[in-house]
Amino acid sequence: MSTLWMKKKKSLPLIESFLAGDDTTTDLVLLPYDIQGSVAHAKGLRKIGVLSAKEERALTRELGRIFTLWRAGKIKISPSEEDCHTVIENLLVKRLGVVGKKIHTGRSRNDQVLVALRLYMKNEVAAIEKEIFSLIRAFEKKARAYKDIPMPGYTHMQRAMPSSVDAWLLSFRDALLDDLVFLASIKKIIDQNPLGSVAGYGETTLGLDREVTTKLLGFKQTQKNPLYCALSRGKFELMLLQALSAALFDIGKFATDALLFSTKEFGFLSLPDSFTTGSSVMPQKRNYDVLELLRAHVSAFNGTLVSLQALTDKLPSGYNRDFQLTKKPFIEGVHITHEVIEVTTLVVKNLKLNSEALKAACTEELYATEETYRLVKEKGIPFRDAYRIVAKKFSGRS
Repeated sequence: MSTLWMKKKKSLPLIESFLAGDDTTTDLVLLPYDIQGSVAHAKGLRKIGVLSAKEERALTRELGRIFTLWRAGKIKISPSEEDCHTVIENLLVKRLGVVGKKIHTGRSRNDQVLVALRLYMKNEVAAIEKEIFSLIRAFEKKARAYKDIPMPGYTHMQRAMPSSVDAWLLSFRDALLDDLVFLASIKKIIDQNPLGSVAGYGETTLGLDREVTTKLLGFKQTQKNPLYCALSRGKFELMLLQALSAALFDIGKFATDALLFSTKEFGFLSLPDSFTTGSSVMPQKRNYDVLELLRAHVSAFNGTLVSLQALTDKLPSGYNRDFQLTKKPFIEGVHITHEVIEVTTLVVKNLKLNSEALKAACTEELYATEETYRLVKEKGIPFRDAYRIVAKKFSGRS
C-alpha cells in the first residue's frame, strides 16, 4: 500500500505520520464523496475512450463495494496511505489490477479533494437548511403559545419599554430567515464542478468533457477556470462557515437571553429537569448548562472560522499543502453547526414561560415614554417638556 505520489523510497515513520496529519480521520468523512466523484470520472473516461464499457462497469461496481465497506465502518486510513484517494485507488488496484490504475487518468488529488469537499458542502447545506427551518417553526409555535403575554424590553441591561414574549421569540425567527438568504447565496456559489481542473491548470491533451461530470454529479455549472478552481480551495469553505456563523450568532444571542431570564432574579422562563444539571456540593442547584454550552459551542465555531481564514488568506495562487490543515476546522465547524441547531430546536420546543412573572415585571415605569407621547398628543405639550414632566414623576423610583 502506498500513496498516489510515491516515486521510490518510502518516508520515515515520523515524516509519514506528519504528512498524513488529521487526514486519517477527516478523510473518512469525505471518502463517500470521493467515490461519487470517481464514478462520474470513470464515465467521463469511458466517453473519451480511455476506458472500455466493461472496464467502466468493473470500476463502478468496485467503487460501490468500497462505499458499502465504508458505510459498515470497515474502511480505515493508515498514515502510509495518507488520504481517502489513496485508499480507494489501492483497493481498486487490488481487486481490478491494471484497470484500477486507470482511474487516476486526467485527475489530480487536487481536483479530487475539491470535488469531494464541494459535494460534502452541498449535502451539508441542504441538511442545515432543513434544520434551520425546523428551528424557525419551533420559535413560531412557541410564540403562538404565548401570544400577547407582556414582557419587559431592555436597553443597557435595564428595563426600558413594554414588549411581549412573541415579539422576543419571533425576533429570532426573523433573524434566521435572513440567515437562510445568506446561506442560499453561498449555496449558489459552491454549486460549481471543479473536476477536470487537475492540478489547477486543466488537462490539455485527453479531451475530457467536463460538462459530462457536471451533469452526472448534479452541479449547476462547471467551474471553468482551472486556476480559479485551485484558488477557491479554502475560500468556498470559509464562505460557507461565514454564512453558518450568522445563524450561530443569533443562536448565541438567544442562549444568553434565555440564561439571563432563567435566573431566580428574573424567573421568566424554565426548562424541564431533563435539560438541567445539578451541583456536586449544593443540593438545591439547577444549572442550565445546556444554554451555557450552546453559547460556548458558538465560540468554538468562531475558532474554526478564524483558523480556516488564518490558514488560507496569505497563500499564493495554485495548490499549497497548507490546504490539508483546512479540512479539520471546516468539518468541525459544520459538525458544531448541526449540533447547535438541533439542540436549540429541542430547547425552544421545551421552553416554558412564566406568564405571571412576566406580567409582574411590566411595572409602571415601562410606560413612561407612552405617557410622554400622550401629553404631546392630548395636551399639545412639546416633547422635550413632556419628557421632563414624566421624568420628574418617575425620579427616585427604582
